[in-house]
Amino acid sequence: MSPRPPASAHPAADLLRLVASQTIYYGAVSVDLTLTSLAGLRLAPTPLLATLPLTLITGFGLVASVAAGLLTARIGYRAVMALGGGCAVAGGLLATAAVYADAFWLLCAATSLLGAYRSTGGYIRYLAADLAPAGRKERALSAVMYGGLVAAFLGPFAALAASRAFPVEFTGSYALVAVLGLTAVPLALTISREPRRDPAVDGGASRGPATFAESRGNPNLTAALVLLPLSGALMTLVMAIGPLANAHAHHPAGFGAALIQWHLVGMFAPALLGGELMRRIGPWHTALTGIGITVSGGLAGASGDGAAAMMAAMVCAGAGWNFTYLAGTAFLVRSYATGRGSRLQAVVEGATGAASVVASLLSATAFDTLGWRMSGVLVLAVSVPLLLWQGRYGRRKGAAAEALDLSAARAGDA
Repeated sequence: MSPRPPASAHPAADLLRLVASQTIYYGAVSVDLTLTSLAGLRLAPTPLLATLPLTLITGFGLVASVAAGLLTARIGYRAVMALGGGCAVAGGLLATAAVYADAFWLLCAATSLLGAYRSTGGYIRYLAADLAPAGRKERALSAVMYGGLVAAFLGPFAALAASRAFPVEFTGSYALVAVLGLTAVPLALTISREPRRDPAVDGGASRGPATFAESRGNPNLTAALVLLPLSGALMTLVMAIGPLANAHAHHPAGFGAALIQWHLVGMFAPALLGGELMRRIGPWHTALTGIGITVSGGLAGASGDGAAAMMAAMVCAGAGWNFTYLAGTAFLVRSYATGRGSRLQAVVEGATGAASVVASLLSATAFDTLGWRMSGVLVLAVSVPLLLWQGRYGRRKGAAAEALDLSAARAGDA
């Protein structure tokens, strides 16, 4: 059994704070998803640069995600999350000034800061898993994702409402991002504790973070390194193209907001089932479920640019990502002992960020050259081989992955 949390710890309150932090994080992200491509299109000197501000969010997020993982080993998750909130404040205020002054390159600088905040959001789930009692890590991962569901319903329409609150379009939306970032700081700093290594799993030794060299033979880490980057890239590609395709198909702007809203619902609503699903069928089959849903979304997108086809493609892209993301995170958590994951987290977050940057960079070009329907075919070209690989790798390495589960999940069930 894992040791009891210290008397000063408040596990339930900490989990609520983490859920609230995730809500704020995805609320800010939903503003970026809903409006940044449109703000870029309005301010960019050429339509080919329209998605550059969104790409910079993922690009700087890539660099910052690796730095954040390394910093957690030195200053802790709470301080890193608070620093991310500060970046959201600065980026939101700078973006407000950029759209007010009609300054495209200033908007690019602002979204770079927002990328730094976005990079820290991924570590919320790792902290939740490490603080969870033994045997409940997957459920904690799923519970934290509930925050995204709240943001999915409120975020896009709050972004649009805020964008019209001031005479200059989009200024209110980015001011909202700054307010959300300001709220995230005290939430992070009031979490009661940092993760502690479990002596029952770690052999009682006082060891530093697990390194990639010592963990690379673990099939759990391999699965995480494949699933998380590719699922993130596919989701980013569809998400970035969606608003552009909506405008090209002459659907109403309100339908564009609905596309993002239901895409976000698809991203987070499955979390209501994800933890229990993984407990029943395991992360291997949960990942297969997610990739299968992504394939369905690719088929829907390839079928046409009608409202129903676009909505189905966006929802399936979100839902498929959710199950694959939860499974990939579960694999990563199993690849290190509690409290020793910061370096591996940095590697995986960096790889995921790099894949998302490539997808975001390709999105405008892919839509401009291929169109919406062929972009769906591109999704199929990645997701179908991924589905086949996951099935084969699970059959070959599933037993070894279970034997090399280093998390505290099986040190004792709570």
